[in-house]
Amino acid sequence: MDEKKLEEEVELLKLDVERLKKKKDEIPPHRHCLNCGIAIPPDKTFCSKKCENEWNAMLRKKKINMYVWMIFLVVLLVILFFAMGGH
Repeated sequence: MDEKKLEEEVELLKLDVERLKKKKDEIPPHRHCLNCGIAIPPDKTFCSKKCENEWNAMLRKKKINMYVWMIFLVVLLVILFFAMGGH
């Protein structure tokens, strides 16, 4: 590439950077719904009551699942303890 083409390409890249900076400034402040991910106002956490209910149900299921695994591990440790002859 000759020097003139490089200079032209650099100028085009500079224009692209400026255009992207302006575009970035056009996006209004927002956040995303924890459940479905759509854009919502920055002062909200969920886009609807339905999403909030689904999120809370999922958290309850995860919590129950965690407790089940903990109980399973405790029972397994007790069985191993007694199986190895511990009293």
